Amino acid sequence: MKRLAATAAAACLLLAGCTDDGERRTPLPASPAVTGEASALPLPSPSLPPVVNSDGCQGLVTAAQVQKATGLAVQASAGDGAAAVAQYGQAVQSLGLNARARMCPFGNAAGDQVTVVALTFPDAAQSQKLWTTIKSLEAVGGVGEAALSDRTKTLLARRGKAIVAVYLVAAAAPEANHLGQLQSVANAALAKA
Repeated sequence: MKRLAATAAAACLLLAGCTDDGERRTPLPASPAVTGEASALPLPSPSLPPVVNSDGCQGLVTAAQVQKATGLAVQASAGDGAAAVAQYGQAVQSLGLNARARMCPFGNAAGDQVTVVALTFPDAAQSQKLWTTIKSLEAVGGVGEAALSDRTKTLLARRGKAIVAVYLVAAAAPEANHLGQLQSVANAALAKA
């Protein structure tokens, strides 16, 4: 049960990393009333904090490969990919496992999103241990040594000491069968995982 909860937590982390809520802005505090007296408080800065853009993908899969595999005109999404990767590493450690994590988010203004997450373990026994905790998807072929999918948005594939997760949202047809696209992206990622 603890393993399933940790796996679910890792999936939730991925889904949180897949959505773009736009820029989050905190309102500026109200300006103090003008009284003619000098204030010791500095005026708040009207500028936004810098956008964080760190690479959590580390060359796993490119936007061109994802475009070719899915037919969606996506680009690499900005964000703190390195921080998201660290969260995956912590989730895996909570299961007593160790893995190198990489995360590659892609998207476009039309709402299409593709996120690829790869966990590479020191050995195949650790990847198998995590794989056995995944129960909610249907077994499919065509990628890796084993693959599980819902055929529309999610595919998990295992090969040797690596597990790759692909999440796809095609805005024009979100509930269509995207198994071929999911398999193609997973195969590209497994080649470098």
